[in-house]
Amino acid sequence: MTRKLRSLALTVGLLTMACAEVAPAQTQASPAPEGCAQHQARFAGLLGKAPDEVRAALQAMPGISTVRMGGPTTPMTKDYRIDRATGLIENGVVTQITCG
Repeated sequence: MTRKLRSLALTVGLLTMACAEVAPAQTQASPAPEGCAQHQARFAGLLGKAPDEVRAALQAMPGISTVRMGGPTTPMTKDYRIDRATGLIENGVVTQITCG
């Protein structure tokens, strides 16, 4: 019986140590945004401007390789692309910019 208890104690100890080594990796900070998402804080300053002006500003941002503009009824794909920015045009000005 003593041998079994020692084996059990050793197993529990090893499992505890293994879990302690894994836990810090799970609590690491999330990586910085990439592509279009890294510029989202700047989008508010572009709202209300002409589509051509917004398109030029977005194309100049590193990480954005595709810019598309359209109105609320413009057909667009819904696939997500990290390097794409989409501007919503209403009444001749850009009212919303999203990534993807």
